[in-house]
Amino acid sequence: MKKIWVATLGLTLCLPTIMIDGAFAKTPAPTQAQIDAAKAAEAAKAAEANKAQKNLDSATQTLRQLTAVAASARAKLKKAQADLAIATANALAAAKHSRAAQAAVDQTNRTIGKMASNAYKMGGDFTNINSLLNANGPQDLIDRLTTLDKLGSANTTILDRFKKASAVAKAAKIEADRTQALVAAATEKVAAAKKIADDAQVAQQKEV
Repeated sequence: MKKIWVATLGLTLCLPTIMIDGAFAKTPAPTQAQIDAAKAAEAAKAAEANKAQKNLDSATQTLRQLTAVAASARAKLKKAQADLAIATANALAAAKHSRAAQAAVDQTNRTIGKMASNAYKMGGDFTNINSLLNANGPQDLIDRLTTLDKLGSANTTILDRFKKASAVAKAAKIEADRTQALVAAATEKVAAAKKIADDAQVAQQKEV
């Protein structure tokens, strides 16, 4: 009985050693080459991630710049449109004033024509009626009307009125032409600003 127990105890003591040795045999230590390969793979991943981050940062910066450019372009377009609205309003007012001034000239011209006709019918001292009625343009008429001074103060008053109305009409016409030119320039500026704003928006959308 003693021999059997000793043999059994010896087998029991040896068994854990065999199992431990078997466990180590299943998980061998990695070789240096494997360690180096793993490190290289991690380094490559880190480099790729760093490159991607730099690309993202660059794209973000570019997008910010394009956004600022687009915002500035839209602001310039808005201002150009406001300037066009003001120029158009001024041109309309100037054209209205020019028409009114020319109407005043036409009215005084008709009045002078009636006065000359009446003087002729009444046998007045005015002897150049046909020449007056056939005047070639406003300035020629003014030159010929200077002879109306001898018909009295009323004729002199209407003559002065005609001269002043003609001067006002001339200035109003010049102003109307000037404001109309400003409208044309403002219209071109709006078109140019709109193109810049549209191009900036397209570039912004592409970057997004």
